[in-house]
Amino acid sequence: MGSQFWWFYDIIAIAILLICIFLSAKRGVLRGSIAAVGCVIAIALAFGVSTSAADSAYRNTMRSSNIKKVSKVIKKDVFMNKYSAYLESLGVNITPSTEKLDSIFSSKEGNYDEALCSYINNVNGRRIYEDDEALEVVHEGYAVVVSEIVSQCMSKYTAEVAANEIRRDPSGMNELIPMIHYREDGDPVPPAKFITDNYTAPAYVTIYKLTGIVIIFAAALLLTLFTSFSIASKSEPTRTSEYIIGGFTGVFTGAAIIFVAAALVRLWAVLGSNEMLFFNNEVIDKSIIFKYFYNIVSKI
Repeated sequence: MGSQFWWFYDIIAIAILLICIFLSAKRGVLRGSIAAVGCVIAIALAFGVSTSAADSAYRNTMRSSNIKKVSKVIKKDVFMNKYSAYLESLGVNITPSTEKLDSIFSSKEGNYDEALCSYINNVNGRRIYEDDEALEVVHEGYAVVVSEIVSQCMSKYTAEVAANEIRRDPSGMNELIPMIHYREDGDPVPPAKFITDNYTAPAYVTIYKLTGIVIIFAAALLLTLFTSFSIASKSEPTRTSEYIIGGFTGVFTGAAIIFVAAALVRLWAVLGSNEMLFFNNEVIDKSIIFKYFYNIVSKI
């Protein structure tokens, strides 16, 4: 299914909400309240536990493997060569000098931003960018180059996250460049560790968080439903008001389940690098209701 089936998400969300309202109304105010409160607690527990445990879980599982993957693609002059290709791709007739870039990236002074801005605006003997524009071009180059390095050994989603982390805070490149721009006897492990810990880790932590939310909520939901049946098994609604209030509590139960459904869809979209036919942001953004739940989950 493609983007024309965006309505499927809203149909699912509405169906979940209506089913929860119907079941809660049928069970009455006591059972409905227990289920609603349980679902809200389950959501809070799932988000809280998964958020606090995701980083530790990642570091104890995937981190060392990712360092090895990145170190294998960091070769001699890979950063300089890719940055040179980036400058050529700008479409402003820049023909980078390998020697000049080498001298910039080999500098021990660490003024890479300033040196690159000056070089870009003088490479052809004419000023191409204003100071702020030149700095944005330099920082975008960092993001593009690191993203290309990451994409050689990890998913497109991870590469995009790495690029966005650099765009958000490019200051870390002052520490990475001296490590990654090494000579023949250089060690690729330090820059691989830096990239893994600072730029690719958020992608994997997000995956762990989403997985944790789905699993923890599912377990807590089963416990909640069991408790509601056990505690209130003999409490049947007798008045219309009990049905109505019970149905109202179903709104909270349904909303909680939709949130988790959004987390599951987000997980599939992430694992598919947002390129799957149906599980991608373009399709979901066209939905009317579901996208609001999805956007909240996407900020995790």
